[in-house]
Amino acid sequence: MDYLWIFVAIFAAALQTFRSAFQKRMIPDIGKFGATYIRFIYALPFTFLIFIFWFFILKNEIPKLNNLAIFYCFIGALCQVLFTLLLMIIFSFRNFAAGIAFSKTEVLFAALIEIFILNIVFLPIINFGIILGVFAVIFLSVAKETTNINDVFIKISKSFFTFSTLFGVLTGLILAGSTVGYRMAIINVEGHILNATIYLSILAVFIQSIMMGIWLYYYKRNELRLVFQFWKKSLPAGICGSGATAGWFLAFALATAAEVRAVGQIELIFSIIISIIFFKEKVQRTEIFGICMLIISILLVIYARI
Repeated sequence: MDYLWIFVAIFAAALQTFRSAFQKRMIPDIGKFGATYIRFIYALPFTFLIFIFWFFILKNEIPKLNNLAIFYCFIGALCQVLFTLLLMIIFSFRNFAAGIAFSKTEVLFAALIEIFILNIVFLPIINFGIILGVFAVIFLSVAKETTNINDVFIKISKSFFTFSTLFGVLTGLILAGSTVGYRMAIINVEGHILNATIYLSILAVFIQSIMMGIWLYYYKRNELRLVFQFWKKSLPAGICGSGATAGWFLAFALATAAEVRAVGQIELIFSIIISIIFFKEKVQRTEIFGICMLIISILLVIYARI
């Protein structure tokens, strides 16, 4: 049980990578916001099926949710939707790469929230692993633009004080609020971990589907229509999204949000592999350097926990 969260986090990251690939494939058909919404709306029926199977067919006990658990789950869901919308805004900036890079500071913010608000103490090696991982992810976000490692460091340093970077850091903070919110929701539910995970998964996906659906109805109604028009092609994203959500919730129940997301950054390595295999993209030498840093950071966090 002590090591289960590691495998669950990697599994969730893998499913999330596939979900992102399916979303990317849908952008030409239904637009960026529509492709973002399918991660919620088409995850809902599959998450609901898991809910029915677990509680009504296998006859597991439905946990009682207290107001605190519901509140934290709502905060987590709201922050995830806000993160999604802000990320789309970042894409509209000319230098959006810097914003995307600094949105990856989520893990660092999650650690800071857990340290200063929840009074969680991390081992020094975990702190170092988290910091190294955040830098590695930022490095990888910029690495594709050049083959020179020094140029990557220069680009990162020059992007510190741009408006895009400010938005990126803000999205990282909001996403950290989401991950910590979900973890707080789970640990405030009495009963078996899996029961709490599955129950809160359906609640979170339902809240997200409603909130972003309302936003799309008022601001991107055409993309909302296309989401339902291309429902068959969107289903794979929903299946992967449903599995990823359940995986993240279970991992959050077993370890801190910062540790789970630190290991979950392996998603970026998975996405590079998918880019090579499915989208025929070439890997730069700088990306290989960044991947090595990220692998070391993940191994440090895992080593400290085992």
